[in-house]
Amino acid sequence: MNKQIPVIVTDSTCDLSLQETEALHVEMLSLKVVFGTEVYEDKRTITNEEFYQKLESSKALPTTSLVSVGDFLDTFAQHKQENIVVLTLSAKLSGTYQSAVVAKEMTGREDIYIVDTETISIALGMLVKLAAKLRDEGASAQQIVAQITEDAKRLRIYGIFDTLHYLVKGGRLSGFEGFLGSVLALKPILTIVHGNLSSIAKARGMDAAIRSLVEILQHTDIIDTNMPVSFAHSGNPVKMLELKRQLKITQSDGEYIMGSVVGTHAGPGAIIVAFFIAI
Repeated sequence: MNKQIPVIVTDSTCDLSLQETEALHVEMLSLKVVFGTEVYEDKRTITNEEFYQKLESSKALPTTSLVSVGDFLDTFAQHKQENIVVLTLSAKLSGTYQSAVVAKEMTGREDIYIVDTETISIALGMLVKLAAKLRDEGASAQQIVAQITEDAKRLRIYGIFDTLHYLVKGGRLSGFEGFLGSVLALKPILTIVHGNLSSIAKARGMDAAIRSLVEILQHTDIIDTNMPVSFAHSGNPVKMLELKRQLKITQSDGEYIMGSVVGTHAGPGAIIVAFFIAI
């Protein structure tokens, strides 16, 4: 590949499928999910469907691990003659970004550009698609980084979670919040602010949570329908489509299943929407 054509690298929490990233000519490095002594590479050695089956039947919750420094070094070594743009999930949610930074420092190269997108899942996936589009249009690595950094400022992601159990176990919510939510059957509505998960509301039941999120978005973050809008779920396609219907989104950039790493923390039954706000 010509050095003028940048290589795009991302991680598997973008929740694009392996087939989709290959079609986009994007290199996706897998985080790992661990069930006891069994270690799986997200999107590669465990399918989304297999993951949720194991999650339902497993007595102990799985854990996840980041993309290692070695994984990035191996990828960088395969592209010694090209500029490389790396888009990772939020550095506040994983050490994957730091792994990429350390790997770059070890190579001593100046032609590797690493972006902490401060987001995750389909929101990261949308930025990856935009980066690939910019590359195909002839943008340089520096131009891609500048545009993605600018686009990320108006990218939003919201999720409704069916259970608080996995968020508490993953350290995303306090045990008290989890206990209170379980007793009251509360469904938390979360977003990401400056790379951190933030709870913005809770509702009693999934249907009420969907109505609450739709109302919130009508008064705060207005969806730019001229830009991509994506949806995802962790085994709850019916409610995902209901959210899409209530948001009056007739065309979407994609409807995805959350992968094993994102699903470990979200738990089953969650739904997500990602979009760019109108300005």
